[in-house]
Amino acid sequence: MQVVVVGAGEVGFNVAQMLSGEGHEVVVIDQDAVRVGVATEQLDALVLHGNGASPRVLAEAGIKKVGLLVATTSSDEVNITACLAAKHHGVERTVARLHNPDYHPQDPFTKNILGIDFVIHTEQVAADEIKTALFVPGAVTVDDFAGGRIEVAEVILDADSPAVGCAVRDVGLPERCLIIGGVREGEPLMSRGDTVLEARDHIFLISETVRISEAVAAVTTDTKPVESVMILGAGRIGLRLAQSLEDTEVSLKLIEKSPARAQYAAAALEKATVIRADDVTRDLLTREGVGDTDAFIAVTSDDRTNLLASMYARQLGARRTIAGMGRGEFAPLATALGVDITISPRLLAAGAISRFVRQGDVVAVTLLESGAQMIELRVPDKCPIAGRPLAEVDFPKEAIIGMVLRDSEVIVPAGKDILQPGDDVVVFTVNTTAEKVERFFAP
Repeated sequence: MQVVVVGAGEVGFNVAQMLSGEGHEVVVIDQDAVRVGVATEQLDALVLHGNGASPRVLAEAGIKKVGLLVATTSSDEVNITACLAAKHHGVERTVARLHNPDYHPQDPFTKNILGIDFVIHTEQVAADEIKTALFVPGAVTVDDFAGGRIEVAEVILDADSPAVGCAVRDVGLPERCLIIGGVREGEPLMSRGDTVLEARDHIFLISETVRISEAVAAVTTDTKPVESVMILGAGRIGLRLAQSLEDTEVSLKLIEKSPARAQYAAAALEKATVIRADDVTRDLLTREGVGDTDAFIAVTSDDRTNLLASMYARQLGARRTIAGMGRGEFAPLATALGVDITISPRLLAAGAISRFVRQGDVVAVTLLESGAQMIELRVPDKCPIAGRPLAEVDFPKEAIIGMVLRDSEVIVPAGKDILQPGDDVVVFTVNTTAEKVERFFAP
C-alpha cells in the first residue's frame, strides 16, 4: 500500500518506520528542515519538505495513488486539513492524531464531515494507561485483550520477589496464569521454561482479567493499594490524569512550572493540591513529601526533566516512578536511573495506528520500548496455524502464544491444542518477528 505520513516528529517518524518496515511504500512530509534531514537519512521512505496540508505538496507526494494518509503533526488544524484534502483526492482511509477531545472518534462529525476514519488522542490514551496501572497493585502497566476478557500486567521484580532466582517453570503462579515474556536491561526476554528470572526484570503476566491481581500478587511483595499520587506537569497528559483521579479516593498533588498553566489547573481541579514551582529539585520534592508518595508521575514536555525528577523521587522513597518519554533516544536511561516505567505517546500512537492499518485479523497491538510487542490476532477460516496441533506448527522461536479466547472460554494452549477459526490469540513477539507471526494467521 502507498502511504503518506504528514509530520516527521517522534510520532510520525515512528509510524513511518513501522509502516515501511511492514513493506508499505511510504512518503513523509514535514515543514521542519532538520526533521526532514533526519528522516531522509534514517527512514526507508521518500521525504518531502513542505506543508502536509498543501494541495501542491500532496500532489507532489502522489496523493491520487495513496491508500492511506496518516496526519501526526502537533497542529489539529493541519492534521484535519490534510485528511480533508486526502478524501477530496480519493484516499480511502485517513488517520489523524488530534489533541482536542471535542473531536471524538465516534462522533459522526469527525468521520462524515472531517473525513477522518480513525482518530488517536495520544495524551488521553497515555493518561488512561497510567490510571489503569495505578489500580492493579504491584503492576506498572496493564493492557486488556480479547474484548477485556484477558489482561497482560507488567511487573518489575524486586530483589525480594519470590520469583527472583527461579526458572519460569518453577514460579508459583495461580492456575491459568503465565509469564508470556519480559524485558531485561532494555532488551526483550523470551519466557522459556528454563529462563531464570533476575531482580529488576520486567515480566509480563497473562491471565483472565478476573485473575490478574492474583497473578501479580504471586510475584511481588508490594501489593498495597495506591493512596497518594504526585504528578509533575499540568500539560495535556498530567491534567487529564489528575482530572480522572479526582473520581477516586486518591490523595493528589500536581506540580507545574508555568504560572498560567498552574492557575488553569487549579481552576479545573476540585480536590487536588496544585503547586507552582520554577524548578524541580530534591529539596522541593522532599518538602512536598514525595518519600511518602505511592506513585510519582513526571509527564512534562521535557524528557530530561521527567527522568531527573523520577530519579530524585525514587531516591527519596517514592514507591513507584513513571516518566513520560517523548523521544526514544532517552529510553535506555530510564532503567539505569531506576525509573519503573516509561509512558511513550509515540509508541501508543504507533500501536493504535498499526492496529487500524492492519485491520483484518490483527485485533490489537501493544508496542514496547524494548523492541517487542504484544499482538492479538483472530484465526481466519483457512491459515497455516489452524487445524493442526500447535506442537506441529513451526512457529517462530522469538514468539510465544500466551492465551486463546474461544467463544467465551479462555484457554491456556498446550502443544496438543488446535486453533480454530474465530479464536482470538494473544502473542508476545520481538518486532523483527512480528511479520512472520502474522503470516501464520494470514488466510
